[in-house]
Amino acid sequence: MQLYIMRHGETDWNRQGRLQGSVDIPLNDYGIQLAKQTRDGFRRDGIVFDAIFTSPYQRARLTAEIIAGDGPAPVRVSQRVREMSFGSYEGIKVAELRTNPAYREINKCFDDPVHYRPQGSAESYEEVFERIRRFLEEEILPLEGSHEHVLVVCHGAVVRAFLCIIKHMELKDYWTMEQPNCSVNIARVQDHRITMQEEHRLYYQQETAGGGKGSAERRFV
Repeated sequence: MQLYIMRHGETDWNRQGRLQGSVDIPLNDYGIQLAKQTRDGFRRDGIVFDAIFTSPYQRARLTAEIIAGDGPAPVRVSQRVREMSFGSYEGIKVAELRTNPAYREINKCFDDPVHYRPQGSAESYEEVFERIRRFLEEEILPLEGSHEHVLVVCHGAVVRAFLCIIKHMELKDYWTMEQPNCSVNIARVQDHRITMQEEHRLYYQQETAGGGKGSAERRFV
């Protein structure tokens, strides 16, 4: 079985470099375009999904619905693949977080994840890893043998949690993986084991994403 793990299309907050997290921001027009280009890329590759899972947030749900189109796979919502919560820091521009000493702790989330301690309603990495492990064990692995292609549409931080778990990566390397909007990561599920086959496949030209360059901050949101 092939497992496809992808990030949603672009939102205005992605474009503005704001920390999105659990805030339910919709896709913008460019994000819808990216989702359609990704859908068309899957079709060119002859990929027909037997199941599609999505985060409950509308930016992921609409991405999943666009890719599903009129295909046979129902779109299933799973709370387990929702984005990591960053608590009261959501909505703040990453550039502001970087320059304000009052935001030292949230900056550890990205620069020193091993020593990050969430505050308030923010999630810990351990909490995110736990729900992704349970999703893989309870919702994905049971599909082996009856499904050929399964898609999960989720978010930047959660995609990285999938990759860390599958690749047995250390937490310190969490943010080293580039995952722009609508990037696709492909894993093989065989004998109840999951191995990565390809990372960061794009069905569009990355240099045009968001209308130009300067996307370094977007890898965090």
